[in-house]
Amino acid sequence: MARRARSARREYLTLAILSAVLITAIVLVRANEDAIKTFIDQKPFWGVFLYIVLNILDAVIAPGATLPLIPVAAHVWGPVLAASVTTIGWTAGSLIAFLIARRWGYPIVKKLTSPDRLKQLKKYIPENLFWSIVVLRLVMPMDVMSYVLGLFTDITWPKYVAATALGLTPSAFVLAYVGKLPNAYDYIMLGVGAAVVGAWVMIVRRRNRRAAA
Repeated sequence: MARRARSARREYLTLAILSAVLITAIVLVRANEDAIKTFIDQKPFWGVFLYIVLNILDAVIAPGATLPLIPVAAHVWGPVLAASVTTIGWTAGSLIAFLIARRWGYPIVKKLTSPDRLKQLKKYIPENLFWSIVVLRLVMPMDVMSYVLGLFTDITWPKYVAATALGLTPSAFVLAYVGKLPNAYDYIMLGVGAAVVGAWVMIVRRRNRRAAA
């Protein structure tokens, strides 16, 4: 029981930290939007480079933290280029997370993401990996999915990269076009809120089922 309580507290704490990071990122980017646009516009190479690096870090350790930057990129580069660069960053980050799991294994991965989520998701690894990855990329946090696939499957690198890029591209384009809308940050905030509530409900239901069992 004590172990389950600690696990529950850890999940709630992780959810609270991610929520705080996302909300803080939205507020900071919104407050400094003009300065960020000016920097990207005046220094296009460094703008693209830093944007890709931040999206790599997003995919490896902080899923969703760069969402507030997508509207800025969409206004400066246009939705097509912004979505393309976002996909490149997310795919590269997912590949790095996959590499970490495949090469260094569980001892390193458990320091970067929740061990409980890794164990839970292991049970849902399907047989048809390629198309399942494509679908799951639309709904699952990138860091966890990359680590799970690297740890518990033997999927080849080319298939993993292709499935990841194919699954991430639609989300990147949707977010880029949403970013062009006048109330883009409000929509992102609503999406973050809905995701947090959904995650909280899932955690509570899982705890209730375990308690009943």
